[in-house]
Amino acid sequence: MDQILYIDEVINSLKEAGYIVPRPMGLFDPQYWNKSSFDIVARKDVLLMIKIVTNIDVISNELVEDLKLISFFFNGIPLLIGKETRKEPLRDDVVYERRGIPAMNLTTFKKIINNNEIYVISRKGGFYSKVDNEKIRRVRLEQGFSLQDVAVQLGVSRKAVYLFERENQIKAENVEQLERIFKQKFKLPINIFSWEIEKEFNPSVKETDFQAEIKEILADLNFTIDWVKKAPFDAITSNPDEKQLKAEESCLITSLSFSHRMQLYNRLELIREISKVAHKLAMFIIEDGKLPTVDNVLIIQKTILEKMKDIHDLYKLLKKVIRNFISP
Repeated sequence: MDQILYIDEVINSLKEAGYIVPRPMGLFDPQYWNKSSFDIVARKDVLLMIKIVTNIDVISNELVEDLKLISFFFNGIPLLIGKETRKEPLRDDVVYERRGIPAMNLTTFKKIINNNEIYVISRKGGFYSKVDNEKIRRVRLEQGFSLQDVAVQLGVSRKAVYLFERENQIKAENVEQLERIFKQKFKLPINIFSWEIEKEFNPSVKETDFQAEIKEILADLNFTIDWVKKAPFDAITSNPDEKQLKAEESCLITSLSFSHRMQLYNRLELIREISKVAHKLAMFIIEDGKLPTVDNVLIIQKTILEKMKDIHDLYKLLKKVIRNFISP
């Protein structure tokens, strides 16, 4: 698969559906497509964090951990768009679940962002549909069928039919049979936009001396820092105890000055673009020197950070940052 062409097609589809999408991130860093846990951020009613892959079964632990962690802090939905599993091409009109992340092919993705309903989800054990189980039981009783009557027509056990009426997700083929028997619709659409994401902590990050130093400084200011490996920034900094913060200040996209000068400028542009769509402020920590002022990003020298007495000193500087968020 030509990844860049595939990314262009996804971006065009998002824009046609009314999503705001920043400039392709590979424009700032040609290696971006290979080393980041997400290729596209897009916002409409919700924030989408999209990674393009060929095989949805061949994704690294680092990628999954970072994509889930970043989506968790950004209040976004992570998505994998691909072409195949290890066994077969991805089917149209099916949402696949991989490591807690929804995945699909391009056809299904286009339908979802254009408000077409998808009713089948692939999980371990096969293809399933969400159902209104109370309706199944109510309709069965109204039409005078016993559990055994339905079991005989489906070719399953009486216990299986009993469970159909108590579970909210059953085999897709059984739902089709039930709908045919009762001439009623029981399926419920798969809503990826309300997908619950659990933050994954990445214990495998080995801190450099500079990272350890910054972590200690931020800890003194009551901040928690979560390092990421596969993103254009280095960490997400948060302070769950500060209840009066604006949403964009509840966590900060954080980057450190590891790179050469030109690479720093590229990363700064990337972070600004992500910040605009994610509606999160960013903090770029440098050891010395200066960088150009950009919207949404607090550029701060390590020595200034060290002199801060408490969290409020940092937020005084954050309040001076020009905010420029974009929405549809």
